[in-house]
Amino acid sequence: MLALLATPVRRWILASLLLPVVATVLTKLGQYLQRRNGGSPTAVSRALLGLSSVTRRFTRRHAPEVDQASASPESTHTKHLP
Repeated sequence: MLALLATPVRRWILASLLLPVVATVLTKLGQYLQRRNGGSPTAVSRALLGLSSVTRRFTRRHAPEVDQASASPESTHTKHLP
């Protein structure tokens, strides 16, 4: 059925559904490798975390309904100490 869809629709499905899952899996693998190595990053864990960062940025850039406040690193739930 995916072959019958138009190209923009297919890209939207990939960007909105598949890429966040891939980014999460890459992040978890990179963090696992770092924990297993005593907390210090390895070349593989840095590569995995870098790829997850790229996929997250790609997902946010191509998702039209992303709220900029939720995409920012500062959360409204955090308190800043003086």
